[in-house]
Parts: sequence; C-alpha cells; structure tokens
Amino acid sequence: MKRWIVIAWALTLALAAAGIAGKETLLARGDTVLLRLAPVDPRSLMQGDYMALNFDIGNQIRAAQGPAERPPRDGVAVIRRDAQGVASLVRLHDGGPLGVGEQLLLRFQAARSRWGGAQVQVSTDAYFFQEGQGERFAGAMYGEFRVGADGQALLVGLRGKELEKL
Repeated sequence: MKRWIVIAWALTLALAAAGIAGKETLLARGDTVLLRLAPVDPRSLMQGDYMALNFDIGNQIRAAQGPAERPPRDGVAVIRRDAQGVASLVRLHDGGPLGVGEQLLLRFQAARSRWGGAQVQVSTDAYFFQEGQGERFAGAMYGEFRVGADGQALLVGLRGKELEKL
C-alpha cells in the first residue's frame, strides 16, 4: 500500500514539474504579443487587488465566429502584430498553414462572463497585483503575453498607453 502512495506522489510531482518546465520555456522563448484590453472592476475585497480583463481581440473573435447559437468552446485564431507588437485578428484558424502576413496562432476559449453572457478569453481574465498598487495599473491599456508556436499564451504584465511597462 505504501508503495502505491509513493508512486502516486512521485507521478504527481513529475506532472507538476513538467507543467512548470513548459511554462518556464514559454516565458523564456515565447514571442511577445501585446493585446488591447478594457479593464473592468479594478478591486475585489475578497481576493485582494486585481484587475478584471476583457481583451479587444476576444470581441473580434466573437464577431468572426458569427451569430452561431453555440460557438465552439475553444479554438485558435491567426494574428498579426504591427511594428509595436500590438496584435490584431486576421482570421480564425482552420488548421491549414499560415498565409503571407499571418504571423502567429493564439488559443482562446469561450467562457461565461462574470457579468452574464459569454466572452472569449485569451489565457486569463484577471491580473492580480500587490495591495495598494491599483492606481498604478488603472492606466493599463495592453496585456503583454508570451505566445508559443502552438498558440498557448501567458500573461506576463500590463502596459500603459505609450506601451510602457507598468
């Protein structure tokens, strides 16, 4: 019995380590992409200081999906970055190769919005920061992501109006 507990414990640790290593690789080698955001509800008394995020590209993806009664739960979008690194939607990915001017893939998922209805999320819908720093992040205009070749995105920070790090 003890042997199985040790084996299960070792497997759990191995899976956690593999997940962490994958995220660390993405942070180190992923492409930098900036997504326009619309901050909402900048403070939660129960969870500490945070900013709820709604990315403009999510609205573009919902529009591209059309008026389907039940849009797909998740998918991949093809994006293009401008000279400053700000991404815009080119099209929804159909599984084929990227065309001229199409630079990256971006994974997304449909989720129930905190305010009712549905929204398209890219990576996360919240950014937590140290208590008392809300004013510093109130001017956030962009989310800074590292994006892997498979479209997996990790939010690494927020940027201001002039793309400065906050």
